[in-house]
Amino acid sequence: MKYQKILIPLLLPLLLAGCQNRRMQDDKMNDQINVFGIKLLSKVDYKEINGVVATEEPCLRGYERSFDNLDVIIGYGFDHKIRKIMTRNNNTSIFGIIPGMTYKEGKQRILQAGFSEYAPPYTFRANRYSLTFLVNGDNAIFGLTVESLD
Repeated sequence: MKYQKILIPLLLPLLLAGCQNRRMQDDKMNDQINVFGIKLLSKVDYKEINGVVATEEPCLRGYERSFDNLDVIIGYGFDHKIRKIMTRNNNTSIFGIIPGMTYKEGKQRILQAGFSEYAPPYTFRANRYSLTFLVNGDNAIFGLTVESLD
């Protein structure tokens, strides 16, 4: 009983700091996603973006909404939170990486952002997130997928 009075005040700030740190990481990640305002882990239920209506398909980890005319796919988990964003739209970017950019330049940017190679050569990871480049035969990035690994 005596130790509980000492340990609880010491551990509580550490637990709260851990929760705040996770939130800051989520905010930092979402600040780098420029895809029609879509944010990872959001519960926003996108059925239409910029007048483009989504088609919905089930998948193993929830469901996906495809916005074909925008070249964007949003993956939702069973908890209805956004767990994945895929874009092939060259008017969008993730960590400053734009579809159409060279793989070499994209790799340099994602490594500078603090990611490390996870599944070489095209998948990178930082904390609870992965970013995968879709690369064509000319070594140009034609799409990006960012995903929460939780």
